[in-house]
Amino acid sequence: MKGKIKLKRLLESPGDKSFLLLCHHNADPDSLGSAIAFARFLKSRGYERVKIGVAQSVSSYAKKLLSLSPVPVEKNPKVSENVVVIFDTSSLEQLEPIEIPPGRFVVLIDHHVEKEKPIKADIAVVDSSKTSTAEIVWELFKYFRFADEESVKALLAGIVTDTANFRFANARTFKAVSEMLGRFPVQMGEIFQLVAPVSDENTDQAKRMAILKACQRLEIRKFRRYVIAISRVSAYESYACKVFLQLGADIAIVGSEKKGVRISARARESLVKKGLHLGRIMERVGPIIEGSGGGHAGAAGANGRKNLDEAVKLILKEIEKFLKEVE
Repeated sequence: MKGKIKLKRLLESPGDKSFLLLCHHNADPDSLGSAIAFARFLKSRGYERVKIGVAQSVSSYAKKLLSLSPVPVEKNPKVSENVVVIFDTSSLEQLEPIEIPPGRFVVLIDHHVEKEKPIKADIAVVDSSKTSTAEIVWELFKYFRFADEESVKALLAGIVTDTANFRFANARTFKAVSEMLGRFPVQMGEIFQLVAPVSDENTDQAKRMAILKACQRLEIRKFRRYVIAISRVSAYESYACKVFLQLGADIAIVGSEKKGVRISARARESLVKKGLHLGRIMERVGPIIEGSGGGHAGAAGANGRKNLDEAVKLILKEIEKFLKEVE
């Protein structure tokens, strides 16, 4: 894996080091779990000044992981550390409003490849063949001869969610999971509980209202034998997409214009198997919304500043182009 030797040299080099481990907007279990596991690794190496930072918020699916962190987790931290490690983040827009000052040593660990505006890192450990960033961190841990039970739990949580409960897993994913489970007596039921969304009565009500409004604003497009559902909400875009697929849509696209532009898209596995890759489509959406996009073949998203309508038009154009080719 490219970059791991350079990373080892960095960690073994002399000098006073402080670390800030950064996670993207609405940090998910893959991003936050990887950062927590890496923080545990750094603490085991004797580094005292280690902190985790998240841009804007932690997702409801990742909040229980906070109990595994050995260091403070701060929202939108000011960067004072001299080494910044970025997890599961392909562009700096996904870290806003966090700003990395000049002169910081930047390490990027990710399973996405950003072609348009990649993060300029001094060390990049990037492997797009992995289904999650957590798998890359596990490979690093094997190289560094480190593992502890809490770190394994955090990484398994990232793998479970980023593969949609193993729906998008491959042989290497299961190999990594098998290695981790072989090291520690962790039950997968515990991991699934760990990534269950944290909510209260107010959150549940807000989610129900968001879904009902998404249904109220629903636009249905039929392209040949495929049904595409399009809607807008102010929150819970990915959840709305999931509901639309459950209701019978083949592809769902849900956008929001609250505090900028957010877009989520999902597709049925049957279309993914035929070659549809929503993550690649969302990468093209990034420049249009003055932000960034990406994700997996069957579930992807984008965040930006404006131009939601233009972005949705491009997504539909790319999807219809694909559907013409598979007929």
